Amino acid sequence: MSDEERASYAVKLVIAYDGRAFHGWQRQPGQRTVQGVLQDAVRRLDPDATDLRGASRTDSGVHASGQVVSFDTTRALPEKGWRMELNKMLPDDLAIRDVAREAARYDPRFDSLGKLYRYRIHVGESRDPLRDAHSWHVSPSFGRRDVLDREPSVESYLDLEAMRRAASMLEGTHDFRAFRSADDERENTIRTMRRVSILTPYANEPDSLAIEVHGNAFMKNMVRIMAGTLMDIGRGRLGTEAITTLLGRDGRRQDGGQTAPAHGLCLIRVDLGRIALCQRMETA
Repeated sequence: MSDEERASYAVKLVIAYDGRAFHGWQRQPGQRTVQGVLQDAVRRLDPDATDLRGASRTDSGVHASGQVVSFDTTRALPEKGWRMELNKMLPDDLAIRDVAREAARYDPRFDSLGKLYRYRIHVGESRDPLRDAHSWHVSPSFGRRDVLDREPSVESYLDLEAMRRAASMLEGTHDFRAFRSADDERENTIRTMRRVSILTPYANEPDSLAIEVHGNAFMKNMVRIMAGTLMDIGRGRLGTEAITTLLGRDGRRQDGGQTAPAHGLCLIRVDLGRIALCQRMETA
């Protein structure tokens, strides 16, 4: 083993970004992406650093507060140094929140035990530019006309009881093939949702709610389709029985709800520890 190989290690970053001005996570020619902007900053500190490895490939417009990435380097720089120097070079819509040192070739994608996503929604007659930059604004014209004379609130526009029943039906291990983008052609569509929750009022705002989804893995647009389907159930466009129809090998995307807009979705957290768990199981 050469001196360079002996000194090689992985840097693990926890990053946050506002996805509105990014064309998703994955680097693409001619597009501003999270991976591309962050990779350029890393290479300014170490031209020989490896390509970035991300725990999740967020879509265009999707935000993150807890995305995890890693890269290999031989540069002797303390964890605090990586965080401070990278943040100096990064734009305002991308930041390093935490840094840790790992063994060389550490890949957070293979260390992930699950992910937590949050989808934010603002319901009401008027737009709110500050909230709606990161929330889906839903007009009451698409709500429950029979209760619009009440004081404006989430309950005025949505059947929350039906939404919560539908959310509980999504929990567990199911075939989620009907909850993926048409261009997602992966063969394994079995996923486990540990929790699907309707949070209201969200952030102490009576006209806001959030849908939180905690699962072991996700497919393209999966959370956005789940959010859109739950919202269509809340608006009365679909019944809760739609969930039963959608789950399973015979589930069809066209029988579900709309794909909710990207800007309401945020990757909150990546649960790590799969590698250590597998190591413990091997030695048990």
